[in-house]
Amino acid sequence: MCKEIRLTDLRPAGDTRYLLCDPTGKFELCAAERQWACSPIQCLDRTVEEAPAVVAVRFAPMPIREREALVELCAALKRNRHTRGCTVVVLLHTMHRRLLEDLRRADVDSVHLIGETKLDSYRLHEIVEGLGAQDRLERHLSVLCPHLHYKRIDSLRELTTCGAYRDRMILGGRRLHEICHTGNHKYCEYFLNPRPRS
Repeated sequence: MCKEIRLTDLRPAGDTRYLLCDPTGKFELCAAERQWACSPIQCLDRTVEEAPAVVAVRFAPMPIREREALVELCAALKRNRHTRGCTVVVLLHTMHRRLLEDLRRADVDSVHLIGETKLDSYRLHEIVEGLGAQDRLERHLSVLCPHLHYKRIDSLRELTTCGAYRDRMILGGRRLHEICHTGNHKYCEYFLNPRPRS
């Protein structure tokens, strides 16, 4: 069972009302108007009832099914006539091309990469107030190599492979983070000369 975590003696500046959906519960929020939902269903219900200006949805390392449920939440928020006016911001721990493509179809407003940063009320407020062109979903997709593919291993893990190399090269470490996840992929020998599938 989830429980709310608040630090009522600390209050961020500004008056933007937001709701954070974070199933991990690894954060500290303060102020009555800044709330936390521990599940997609609870988030959708509270968004309908409370009409926050911003709904922030955090994607942390989690089972693939939970990640898919959060994508469905984002799509439901943008389709529902009671909630479509709120801004939906996705907080990612790492770049993932397929996830970003799913979020584009869900029509999210912004994507912000937070990594493993500890999230508290002040940090969340800074993120929400500082959203800009660098957080547009299309900008993130334009940086990632279009040949990134993901192969499911089990309910928790995936292999990232290079589609330009017939999915025979497993990507990770330096190559993934310094080439495939950056604009440097445009200079990659496999991106420039993809090997056709036989």
